[in-house]
Amino acid sequence: MPSNILATETTSWFENKENSSGPRVPAQHALTATYSIEPNQSLTVCLIEALVDTLQPPNGQTSLSLYTYVNPDALEKLLEASKTKESGVEVRFTIDDYLVTVRSNNTILIYEPLNAHRSTGGKSSFA
Repeated sequence: MPSNILATETTSWFENKENSSGPRVPAQHALTATYSIEPNQSLTVCLIEALVDTLQPPNGQTSLSLYTYVNPDALEKLLEASKTKESGVEVRFTIDDYLVTVRSNNTILIYEPLNAHRSTGGKSSFA
C-alpha cells in the first residue's frame, strides 16, 4: 500500500544556552519559500519583496522596517565580501517567528514555524 507522506525540510534555530530558563525544545521551522537574489537588483529590495510575498502583511500593507531585524547595509557588505574571498556565508534572523536565511550564493530562504497559524490575526511587524 503506497504511503502519501510528504517530506518537509525543517531546521532548528540555534539558541544561546546561557539564556535558557530550563529545558526547552528549540523551535522547529519548515521551509516555506526560496527566492533568488537577482543580479540587477539590490539585496535589500529582493529581501523585502520576498518577505512581503511570504508573510502576506494584513490590509495590503507593503512596507517593512527591515532595520528592526537586521542592518541591510551591513548584510549586503558581508555578502559582497564573501564573494570576493570566495567563501560561503549564511546569515539568519527572525521576523515574527519566521526564520530568514540569506546566503552568499544569492539565495533567500524563509522558514515558517511548524506551529504557525497564518489565518489568525496575530501580530505583524509591517509598518
